[in-house]
Amino acid sequence: MVQLKYPDDAKEKRAYWLMPGNLLAARRKLRRDNSNLWRYSFKGGDLGGAPDRAVSFSRMIDRKAGDGFRFLVLGDTGEGDRSQYSTLPLIRALAPDFMIINGDVAYPAGRRQDFEEGFFKPYRNLDIPIWAVPGNHEYYSRSHGEEFYQLFCTGLFRSKWSEYGLRFEQQPGTYWELSEGEVPLVVIGVDTGKSANLDGHGWLNSEDRRQHEWLRWRLGQAEAQHKAVILLFHIPALLRGIHQKQTHLTQLHQLIGESSAVRLVLCGHEHNFQLYSPDTFRKYLLAHHKAADQDAARDWPHYWVSGGGGAFLGSTDFPPGAYPAEEVYPTRDQWRRYTKWAKRMVGKVNWIASSPLGRVVSMFNDAPLSDADAGKYLSFVLVEVHSGSIDVTPLFMDELAELYPSNWPQETVVRVDASQRLLDDAKVEAIKRHRVRL
Repeated sequence: MVQLKYPDDAKEKRAYWLMPGNLLAARRKLRRDNSNLWRYSFKGGDLGGAPDRAVSFSRMIDRKAGDGFRFLVLGDTGEGDRSQYSTLPLIRALAPDFMIINGDVAYPAGRRQDFEEGFFKPYRNLDIPIWAVPGNHEYYSRSHGEEFYQLFCTGLFRSKWSEYGLRFEQQPGTYWELSEGEVPLVVIGVDTGKSANLDGHGWLNSEDRRQHEWLRWRLGQAEAQHKAVILLFHIPALLRGIHQKQTHLTQLHQLIGESSAVRLVLCGHEHNFQLYSPDTFRKYLLAHHKAADQDAARDWPHYWVSGGGGAFLGSTDFPPGAYPAEEVYPTRDQWRRYTKWAKRMVGKVNWIASSPLGRVVSMFNDAPLSDADAGKYLSFVLVEVHSGSIDVTPLFMDELAELYPSNWPQETVVRVDASQRLLDDAKVEAIKRHRVRL
């Protein structure tokens, strides 16, 4: 295999979650969740002249969208370490017109420096627009997520985007829509806030009525126009084969169940890939969210959890649950081999991992001490839109170095941030699995 060289910015961060500043910042997860109010209090921007929060695909790709385009959806990207940088060669090989990050853009707490290290530096010179929905970690910031809003939804930091070689296209809010007249696809990003409590469950918690009403309106528009909807939000209610009782997203899921337009639901938050069949998702919607439409014959949505975009890996070694995933990535065997290797590597360089502080961190974060910053078992989703079809394909990257041409000498040194497209096309095709036509 080739020898990979990482830029100085891509530091190994095996003690990332043990750094006192990061540990304290991430503990803001314990703060009361008022994100249903916070997202409407942010300053510095407006709805970009689009009260429907919709922007055209043509504006994103800078040409006529009806001729076709492609984009990537990545989840849980922003640690700014080697594993995040390892996605760059594949991103360049796929040549997307734009990217979407499905939450947790900037660990540990959406601070200005977190966006610098986990967003701007890794994606430097991609020269494409990048949109996002906020994840829970963005809402851990001192300003309750306003940093995310100002970076993506206002023009206050336009010069920074230009400085890092990224094309800025302003989002019309923390939840939004991408659509266009002749394009058969609608992409909708939903903001699930700090703790997935859009229903306003609990004492003094208010429902996000505005977002629910907006989503109902936009899904109705897509259905009337006979378009397929990809619905993105960060925190999943179905995870590891079971219903996550701590989430309160029943109204969101009822809207999904009522709309025949929704063809794919994509979540993040869990740092791996989990694929659930439409029939499994239908059973889940009916059992836990009282979805109104019980017609088993209709086309129910595919449901994927895709959070393997660069942060530490989360375990896939869990029981099947009441709603078993058809596939997980990494596989359970891959996960077991990885954790044995990774923990051995961490133990060699990070004695604090076995300290009381390290054990406390591992209680709050799933397997961060197994993160050896390896470019291994990463995953994200490719969407290809043609004049008459929409193809959605997960990509499973076992090992970055294996994707380069086999006939290169083993001593070849390759920079992961090289601007050229260097991966072997046939090998890239081989990691595309489970293509779904919407």
